[in-house]
Formats: sequence, C-alpha cells, structure tokens
Amino acid sequence: MIKTAEERITQSRVRLLLSKPFFGTLATRLRIEETTAIPTAGTDGRKFMFNREFVDSLSDGELDFLVGHEVLHCVYDHMVAREDRQPMIYNMAADYVINMELVTNRVGDAIPSTKLNGGEMCLDWKYQGWNSYEVYDDLVKEGKTGNSMDVHFEFGEGDEDGENPSSGMSAEERKQLADEIKQAAISAAQAAGGEVPENIKRIINELTAPKMDWRDVLRVNLESSLKNDFTFMRPSKRSGEVIFPGMNKDEELNIVVAVDTSGSISETMLRDFLSEVQGIMDQYTSYRIIVMQFDTNVYGVEEFTHDNGKTMSEYDIQGGGG
Repeated sequence: MIKTAEERITQSRVRLLLSKPFFGTLATRLRIEETTAIPTAGTDGRKFMFNREFVDSLSDGELDFLVGHEVLHCVYDHMVAREDRQPMIYNMAADYVINMELVTNRVGDAIPSTKLNGGEMCLDWKYQGWNSYEVYDDLVKEGKTGNSMDVHFEFGEGDEDGENPSSGMSAEERKQLADEIKQAAISAAQAAGGEVPENIKRIINELTAPKMDWRDVLRVNLESSLKNDFTFMRPSKRSGEVIFPGMNKDEELNIVVAVDTSGSISETMLRDFLSEVQGIMDQYTSYRIIVMQFDTNVYGVEEFTHDNGKTMSEYDIQGGGG
C-alpha cells in the first residue's frame, strides 16, 4: 500500500523520536501543511510546509534529514535572524550551518542536489565552526546567487517573489513564538539527555544560565581577590552626619587586563572596556594594572600604576584584525 506524504512525515518523526530524540521531540510540535507555493519544504516556526511531489521523491533517510533540517531552522531562529540580509543568500548560509550539523550528528541521509528542483545541497566543510552571518558574508564575497534546498520564512514578509504561506505577525506575537520555540528546545534537550548536539547544548546553556552583566562579573572577581576590611578612618560618603565604616582597600591591586580589539568589537564596546579599566583605577588607591590588547597578535602592553598617574585616555588602541 502506497503511503501518503503526511503518513511518511509522521513516520519520520517517530523514527527521529527513537534514534534522535531531540530532533524528534521538536519535530512533533510543527504542524504538517501541504503547499504548492514552494518547490521543496519550509517552516515559519510553527508549521512544517511541504511540497507533496518533493516529499514523494525522497527516501526515508532523506526525509528524516529534511525534517531535522526544518527543526534546526527553528532552533537557530533563522526566521528572524536574517534581518535585512538578502533572503536567498542568507537562506543558503543558514543551510550550510544546518546541514553540517545534521551530517555530523548522523541525522538521516543528506539530500542530493539532483532532487532539489534546481536548489543546491549546501554542504561545504570549509564553513565548519562558522555561524550563518559569517557564511553569508563569504557567499556575498563569492558572488553567490543560487537557490537553497528549502525556505524559512521571516515573520510577516514574503520571499523574493512576494509569496509567503505564513501569516504576518505583530511584534508581540513574534516574541511569543520565539519564547515558545526556546522553551520547546529546552524541554526537548532535557528529554533527550545526552543525545543533544554540542552546538545545541551551548545554546540551551545560554538560555538557561543566569544572566549577569560583564561589569558586575569583573567587579565581583576583583573584590574577591583582595582581603578588604572595614575601617572608621574612611567614612562612607553616604553617611551624612553619622559615621559608618567604609571599606579598607589599601592592599595593592595587581592585575593584567587583556582587551579584545578584533574586528568584531565595535568602537562603543571598546569605549566601554577602557572606561571600565579607568573605573578600576579610580576605585583603588594603590594599583598596578598591566593593560594589553589582542586580535591575532598582542599589542600595546603598558603598565598603569598609582605612582605614574597614567590614564586610559593616553592608551593607544591598535588591532582590529581577526
């Protein structure tokens, strides 16, 4: 008996639940919907949209790969991550990242380009370890204009031909869906135990780990490295007419600060870094701080102490490389 495309997609989900539970669990949350608007398949974060002829052309292993592919579009939030990048090229960039993940984790069988209705099976190991933005920049540099294997739709916008089977969303609905996908990914990772790709584990850790501003982390680590005590010799500025003990920070602060000056660091971020270093100097009465900067090399190693009185306004920024 010949199975329908819907039945085969359902069976693919079951296979993934048994062999790759993280992918299978997330696949079950996507509503299956046939469409003729796209030649292969796609997702808008809630639906698994498929072209019947395309699904019928795939083997079971290739169908598992396709289902896993759409799942990762959701996990990586590619529906909104594109921003103002060229749609088809960014879609290819996202596919390069996803397909390497699927092959690495042995999720189904990679679909050959001959079955992609003019699309391209985006798989190149030179992009291993790259994110979709880095791949996109490289594809633009190479003048790529080809088609990817599927479509992921940005909320409320059409593809290059203006067609999009997904409905428009308000900002609130968009956030709601993003939160829904994040929660589903966390639950799927918990259910899958150790069967979670390493890249996905990092994403889950970022979603679940408590967030703390880097300035607070820096301050806590600095203060914990010194043996401070209370003293009545230095009244608190907030004490008014009542004398409260202040912190005794007479021990010399002796640290090395390495500032990232690679190309990915903006001028605003650099100003924040240097301002924080200056703040450290202003906070301690006795200090020896060695400041350096780095990208692919180390530059500008300088010493700042309470004796020489040098400030960060005198520090020359270099770098800007990889």
